[in-house]
Amino acid sequence: MTIPPAAAIGPSTSTSTAASDAVLVTSMIRALAVFRWVTLGGAVIGVILGRSALVEPVAAVVLLGAATGLTGYLYLLGRRRPTELVRWSWLALEVGLGLTLLVADGLVFSDERAQSLPWAWPAAGIAAVGIAAAGRGSSPLLDHAGLLVAVVVGTVSVLSEIVLLGRFSGPDQIGVLFSKIGLWLLVGLLVGPLMRRLLRAERLISVAKAREELARELHDGVLQTLAVVQRRSDDPDLAALARDQENSLRTYLSDDRLIGAAAAPSGRLGEAAVDEAGAGLASMEVTGGLDAVLRRVATDAERRHRLKTQVVVAADCPPLSPAATVAVAGAVTEAVTNAAKHGAAERVTIFAEPNEGDDGATVFVSVHDNGSGFVVDGIIEGIGLSRSIRGRISEQGGRVEIASRPGKGTEVKLWVKADSRWDR
Repeated sequence: MTIPPAAAIGPSTSTSTAASDAVLVTSMIRALAVFRWVTLGGAVIGVILGRSALVEPVAAVVLLGAATGLTGYLYLLGRRRPTELVRWSWLALEVGLGLTLLVADGLVFSDERAQSLPWAWPAAGIAAVGIAAAGRGSSPLLDHAGLLVAVVVGTVSVLSEIVLLGRFSGPDQIGVLFSKIGLWLLVGLLVGPLMRRLLRAERLISVAKAREELARELHDGVLQTLAVVQRRSDDPDLAALARDQENSLRTYLSDDRLIGAAAAPSGRLGEAAVDEAGAGLASMEVTGGLDAVLRRVATDAERRHRLKTQVVVAADCPPLSPAATVAVAGAVTEAVTNAAKHGAAERVTIFAEPNEGDDGATVFVSVHDNGSGFVVDGIIEGIGLSRSIRGRISEQGGRVEIASRPGKGTEVKLWVKADSRWDR
């Protein structure tokens, strides 16, 4: 067996990572809506309180109306079509309106008023550009896009104060001007690096989950096959080869370098990023309900491990969702494999019945074998128990208990919520 390179987590990793990046970026830009509304409210209050210094009240209303209209539209866009928020057209429009407010400030207030009309509102556009650019890749231009826009906004503000408005004369005007520029530069300087760190953290989580799924699927397929070869082969060389390959694969699956190697920045977020999480639920056929699925699992176990199996499913057992059915089937398969491989069991009973829990209807599933058993508190759970059994069931909101004693066999107990659409 040739172990794949560390970066080769799976074919869907880059797609799901791009989808996670897109969700995080759009969520952060949507969060700017609160900042826009707050700063816009501050501008309105400033106009009301400083109305004695107004020289063009109509212009003030028009400018604030434009800012209110764009703020409201971006808010609705974020709720209905959030992926549109990362388009450069909307980002450019927001930054352009901020520049317009800065340049037109002299039309609103007289020279005696130091405070400008929109001093904080343009910072939202700077932050939005920095967030969107950080999600589109890694390059010097994208990494510092927010800072570059902040420099442009600050330059325009200085030029408008000096050239157009002639306000660069008193200490009050100088203090207000540089406080505004400081805010813009601070936002532009911080938002890009912070967003890149958030994206990397999200990628690490996505890749870790992808590796978890890959490890589980390989364990249930390849590792179980290698275990069967070791148990059934009369050729010591073949059994040794299967054992070596099993050890190599386990070492590969536990290598933490997989996560770091695969958590590279994804491609452009402007492209269609489709989240395929759950699209390949499993290749297992779930038709026929839990009874039919468990009987197929039992039949396969008898063929693979030469066990005697018995399946008992209560007639009033509520149905499970397809995802929960696949999870239970995978967990039961692993439990039966462990019974044969580690417990040298000859018989396994699989039992399922309804169970009323605190959260509503659940299904109780038991896998009981007559193997050698073990001391539950004295073992370290491996991939099979922690991922293929506990991991599967916990993902469906269920729980797992293991009961075993040396010489008394082992019982794996599963509780999974019934399908919420089931009409009791």
